[in-house]
Amino acid sequence: MTHYLTKHARFTNQIELHAAVHEHIDMHWRAINKTDRTVLELLHSCSVDYLAAHISHQEMQKKLKMSNSTVRRTLRKLEKLRIIQRIPFVKPELSGLGANIYVILPVAV
Repeated sequence: MTHYLTKHARFTNQIELHAAVHEHIDMHWRAINKTDRTVLELLHSCSVDYLAAHISHQEMQKKLKMSNSTVRRTLRKLEKLRIIQRIPFVKPELSGLGANIYVILPVAV
């Protein structure tokens, strides 16, 4: 059975994902700060199994011990830099918005 996150994956394996994360960090070193890198690393670690992460702002806030506004601001920044893509997720059983799906994007050449 295919997991629902695999259809959003941009990579075929963990090695490609890992390489892309490090390329993004190297490429945007001056544009991103320690907080941005920490959030990116959390998304990377949550993406290991299915190459995409399904995590709420509240979960990130608890795991990283950051405020919700800092988490949201950082995610917007990573999206703007085209490091990640946010995909809104609707809970099928409730037909309401759930935690977003975050996909780390390949490095644009």
